[in-house]
Amino acid sequence: MLKKIGVMLLVAVMLIGICTAASATLYYVTGNRVRVRSGPGTDYDIVSHLDRGDKIDVISTSGGWARMTLYSGSDEGYISTKYISRNKPSARISTDVYNTTSQSYNTFNTANYYVIVNPVNNYVNMRWEASKASPVRRVYFYGERLKVLAENGSWCQVYDETTGEVGFIMKSLLLRVN
Repeated sequence: MLKKIGVMLLVAVMLIGICTAASATLYYVTGNRVRVRSGPGTDYDIVSHLDRGDKIDVISTSGGWARMTLYSGSDEGYISTKYISRNKPSARISTDVYNTTSQSYNTFNTANYYVIVNPVNNYVNMRWEASKASPVRRVYFYGERLKVLAENGSWCQVYDETTGEVGFIMKSLLLRVN
């Protein structure tokens, strides 16, 4: 009888593990040396670091934090959702304004100032090129700070000092700060 209960418990634990693994979603780390914490917040201990391009399985998200495991299924922890994407990131990007994308710079003037995201609809898309038709590179939310590297009449080329990402955001969705 005890052996039968033990087998049933083992099967139940295995099924829970399979269901949990099946519900996880593959994401990539987009930041450089991103902290993994023991809980969902900056007040929790740092348990490890992940590098740009590392694969993780996201189990759940809440309040800007993702409960995750490494793609190999080990080392559970929490990572800020602003440092993950379902799209595999490119290699670390240089901040050199003339070598970051295929965008033509004939219409851009070099700039050097900071802005905060001031979205109309809760978020702003950073794009690969200065065009609404260009694929989304990353999403930013109200108040996030970026550095403007170049600008023209309606677009800014921005640099995220936290993640190393460089892309383009419409100028009207940004608010200049000192």
